[in-house]
Amino acid sequence: MDTKGTKSRNSNNFIVQGSILAIAGVLVRLLGLFKRIPLAYIIGDTGNGYYATAFDIYQIFYTISAYGIPVALSKLVSAKVSKGEYKNADKIFKCALKFSIVMGLLSSFIVFFFSNQLAGAFGEPMSYLALRMISPTLLIVCVLSVFRGYYQGMGTMVPTAISQVLEQIAVVGVGIGASYFLAKYGTKVGMLLHNEQYKYAYGAAGAIGGCVAGAVLALLFMLLMYKAGSRRFKRNIYKDPTTVIDSSYSIYRSVILTIIPIVISSSVTTVSGFCDHFIHNKVMDIKGFAEMKTVNWGIYSGKYMVLVSVVLALSSAMGMATVPTLSGHVKKKEFDIVTRKVKSVIRITMLVAIPAAIGLAALAPSVMFLLFSTTNEVAPTLLRIGSLGIILFSLSSITGYILQGMSHLYVPIKHALISMMIHLSLMTLLLFTTDLKIYAVALSNNVFALVMCILNVRAIMKILRCRIDFVKIFGMPLASSAVMGVLIYFINKVLCGNGFSRIKILLTIAIGAAVYFLIMLLTRSISKEELSRLPGGRKLAGILERFHLVR
Repeated sequence: MDTKGTKSRNSNNFIVQGSILAIAGVLVRLLGLFKRIPLAYIIGDTGNGYYATAFDIYQIFYTISAYGIPVALSKLVSAKVSKGEYKNADKIFKCALKFSIVMGLLSSFIVFFFSNQLAGAFGEPMSYLALRMISPTLLIVCVLSVFRGYYQGMGTMVPTAISQVLEQIAVVGVGIGASYFLAKYGTKVGMLLHNEQYKYAYGAAGAIGGCVAGAVLALLFMLLMYKAGSRRFKRNIYKDPTTVIDSSYSIYRSVILTIIPIVISSSVTTVSGFCDHFIHNKVMDIKGFAEMKTVNWGIYSGKYMVLVSVVLALSSAMGMATVPTLSGHVKKKEFDIVTRKVKSVIRITMLVAIPAAIGLAALAPSVMFLLFSTTNEVAPTLLRIGSLGIILFSLSSITGYILQGMSHLYVPIKHALISMMIHLSLMTLLLFTTDLKIYAVALSNNVFALVMCILNVRAIMKILRCRIDFVKIFGMPLASSAVMGVLIYFINKVLCGNGFSRIKILLTIAIGAAVYFLIMLLTRSISKEELSRLPGGRKLAGILERFHLVR
């Protein structure tokens, strides 16, 4: 038996699984970006501000009730499956399902019946309609998270990836349609009540209603997948010789204890975003910019953050794939494999995050015009300020997942709390003492991610007693991206000097991507092995090898 080959395939499998989830994640974000384009016309920045308020509140309850379930369940199920304990894996799944239903019902109830109070706390009372619309989603996503975590624990990301894409397709289709019709209805209500804000409030409720439809479709797909595989699951359980079955109490205890650090860690980021929104609105009210606050936050969340999230989807997906596989190697004390995987996943994340950040900074006004037909200076300025944050947040996210995978669950929590305190202090200071307004939020978030990166990377190197080759991981991608960024900046200046043109902007983006990839190949900064680990990369590596561009 070729044990070496088997180990190599298993070693690389998490990259493939992570890449599948990453591709789905990026596709989901692109679909979300597509949704935001017509919404910019239907509900405008004001409506996006109401949408953002409702979604920020939803995110807090989602984080508490559902966010930690997929990672926690994948970790627990993976540990049982690796030992052939399919009976215990099935019982963990069923206990987690009961737990999630209770959490989902409780969260949905609170959001629906306290929507007025929650919206009022943000200083955006008109967002209560969107909050009521999205409240049922909490129950659905809690159940959905259990199925996703179960399949991830079984070693496949495919069902999760497909369900995410289907979910987003429904979110986009239903969201755009519902926002259009409800905005028209809201216009009539506003005329009767002499308040035009109802148009934006109802439009935001329609847009966020797509989340309910998306969650339902994704859950139906996962139920069908589970039904189709039930015979195989039952066969594995039947063949399982395990005689010691874990008690329900021990399973609930394990689920809760595994979820708690993940939820706390994620809650820090979610609470930080909540505080950003809350503090920004309050300070703007105090300084007499009440009318500007909703519009600015609509631009921040509906344009800037949507673009940033497309890139961050990669690090999130790679991180989710990393946790279960690292946990297994850590338990077996295979620290050489852990070190190799850690370096590999960080490098692959940076190969995408760095050029994306520099490209967006170089073409910020053109990208905003391309997607949103806006020449307003706020959105591109935010994108240029936050471009560094794309790299830093990608790194802080992936290193946080790595620490969780190595069973150091509370280390990233401590780091996130430290980073959040520094970030919120700086943001409050900038909002009160300067005229930066919404730019203060983006600047201070960069500092949050920077502190997280420094603390997480230092902790990883200390735990693994290894050095990270910063030149290999960051050096060449940065150098290649810098050349690409300067080139496309001037190409864009020449092509769009007399006015923006979508065809010319797309051409510039294509040239930039080609230049970056070519520089990386010519400088031997990306290997055949790294390309081969990605979906479809084996064929591409074979073609490039014929031209002696990889080895």
